[in-house]
Parts: sequence; C-alpha cells; structure tokens
Amino acid sequence: MLSQPYDHPLWIAAPLCVREACFSLPAVRAIADKRMVTLVCHETQAYFWRAADLGEVRPIGRKADKKAAMAALTGASEILLWEAGLLADATLKAGITKTIGPASPELAKHLTHPIPQAPKPGPMEHAVRRYLRIAAELGADPLDRRFFEPIPRPEGELETVVLSPASPFGSHFEWPLERWSELVAELADLKPWFQILAPDSRVSAWAETQGLPVVPEEQIPATLAGCHVMVAADSPWPHVAAAFGATCAVLYGPGEPVLHRPLGQQHLVIRRKAECSPCFAAKCPMDLRCQNDLQVDRVVEALRGLISA
Repeated sequence: MLSQPYDHPLWIAAPLCVREACFSLPAVRAIADKRMVTLVCHETQAYFWRAADLGEVRPIGRKADKKAAMAALTGASEILLWEAGLLADATLKAGITKTIGPASPELAKHLTHPIPQAPKPGPMEHAVRRYLRIAAELGADPLDRRFFEPIPRPEGELETVVLSPASPFGSHFEWPLERWSELVAELADLKPWFQILAPDSRVSAWAETQGLPVVPEEQIPATLAGCHVMVAADSPWPHVAAAFGATCAVLYGPGEPVLHRPLGQQHLVIRRKAECSPCFAAKCPMDLRCQNDLQVDRVVEALRGLISA
C-alpha cells in the first residue's frame, strides 16, 4: 500500500493521449501525496507534468522506439502502467521487477501486479473514474478536493479567448469552418482577444482569412496554461486549458461529454444531440447531423453568457 514507507519512487507511465493524461492528473496527484513519483511521458506532455510539480519528469521523443523508451526507464524498479503501448512494451526488457496496472487483456503480459477492474452496473461514468479507482486501490485518497484544483498558472497569464476548431480525433469531430467564420462575425466585439490554436495548415489558412492571429507552435504550452477562455472542438486542448484553470466551451459531435467532458463544473458543453450519437466515429457514415445541425445562434447565446461571466 502507498501508506507504507518506500526508499524509491513509483514510476508512472503517462497515457499517450493528452486528454487521458489530463484525466489521470487527480489520481497521480493523490499517489504523489503518499510517495515519491517519477513521470515518464511523451515530450509534448512534458510542460504539463512539470507544471504539475509532482516529481521528476522523463520525456521520450516524438519518434522514440523501444530502445529509447528503455533508456527513459533506467533506474525504475516499480512502475504503474495505465495502458498498453511503447512504454508498456519497454518494461518487459527494462528489468523492472514490479509492474502495476488495471487488469485488461491488452496489459496482461506486462503486469506482475494486475488490479482487477470489476464492471459496475449503472449509467455511464466519466473516464476520470477509471484512474481514481486505481489510485484508491493503491491506498491513496483520490477524492480529496486538493487533487482537482487547477495547476498554478505561470506569471503573466494571458487575457485571451482561444478558438480551437481542429481535432486530432478526426475531421468529423469538428464543427464546419464556415460556422466558425459566422461565430467570429457574431462575436466581433471580442475579436481583439481571439487567438487561434491551429495544428494544421487548413485551420491556419482559415485564420488568415479571418484576420486572426495563430498561436505559434512553440507558444502553444504557454497559451494553454495562460488563457482565460477556450472555445474548442472535441479535442485534447480544452482539457489542458481546463487543468490550468481556464473556462472551456466544447462543441461535441460524435463524442460523449458524459464520458469525456473537461473536469470541473464551470465548463460548457454545446451539442446537437443526434439520434445516432455518440458513435465516436472519425468518419460519419451518414450526414454528420450532429455537427451540421448545430446552429451558430445557439453557440453564440451560450458563449455570451460564459464570456460575460
């Protein structure tokens, strides 16, 4: 149990998906409250985990292979794995004597200490619960409200409203860009505070047509950590902004906010609940009604109240 004394840290392999990494944060904080931890993560998450200030952070590169992952695990004797993948595979040859994680077919061969995940009947629950249960099984108290507080913002926080129209989950998780153009026109009085998070050339080109500044790639971490409000497609970015204390409005299509909404009660879910959603499909086999039927006036009305507050 985590309440016992340890002379070595528990290593934790962060989920590869940034959204899932954000969901794991309260559980990791609860564990770190009981013992030393070392975080191993993708290099694009390093700023997030360093800002959380929970322990040593060891990033692996964008093009890391199993050899590089093994090098990042040098010195580990006990590790918590949330999911299968590169880091889990590396533990098999890294000489780690104790591997802990949720019992699942994908992780079975990697774990010396699997934690049973008994399915519970009842309504759908938020994905954060999966991580909280593991922390509780390890002897932590993950429901302490301290572990859900925002990560402290850096100095010089930005008075910005960040628009993030793109989603790495697939183009059908995105509201049409022409609707974003209408939204910008309706909120013209806020335009001086708009910045665009544009991870691809398509969104960058759109931002140029709107006369809106695009956040440079090297400034994305600081912008996510410092913005006041984010309006976004269903993507990882509002979850990062929410972790730093921003208020977020997320436009949902084929995803499910009950399962994947940003943590915190202040955030806004905007959706047209189609009969076929959630389907989680990256490409709609029908007419994408969950996105195309979400009208601009409905989004504007919701955002006016959010931004004025």
